[in-house]
Amino acid sequence: AIVSALIVESGGERFAIPQISVLELVRASNNSEHSIERIHDTPVLRLRNRLLPLVTLKRILGLDTSDATDDSLDEEAFIVVAQVGTYSFGIIVDRVFDTEEIVVKPVAPILRDLSLFSGNTILGDGSVIMILDPNGIATRTGEITVGGSQGVEGKAKQDASDRETTSMLVFRAGG
Repeated sequence: AIVSALIVESGGERFAIPQISVLELVRASNNSEHSIERIHDTPVLRLRNRLLPLVTLKRILGLDTSDATDDSLDEEAFIVVAQVGTYSFGIIVDRVFDTEEIVVKPVAPILRDLSLFSGNTILGDGSVIMILDPNGIATRTGEITVGGSQGVEGKAKQDASDRETTSMLVFRAGG
């Protein structure tokens, strides 16, 4: 499939974010109307009187080699405001490049269990980059689950069904 994607950089690596999930780009700084604030030690972006939870891409991908904590968020940051369903959140990246039409290649079998990636692509310069899965990133904000928001009752039913075991008999018929 060919999709439009925003190319970003974080921790010295480039990644693609599907354009369909990107609402807008924000440059947050102490001197602008968009600023990064903290609520219970969680970074949030104040954007037009709304608070959006933030995740730092290089931290959730394990690319942050410094000993710094979230307290040292840059005074200026590029934030990709993304949306999954009705849930909006911000992804802090180091650099924003451009939007490109990319060909989505399936992710390697060894990486299929990683919810942060939905595939990979080859850019025009020949470099291979991973395509980020906004659903997987949204779960890292701690606000939603993979299947979307669930009520307490839905969560209890899911937990009960997870505990049930199913026995199966597998056989080969006809030789």
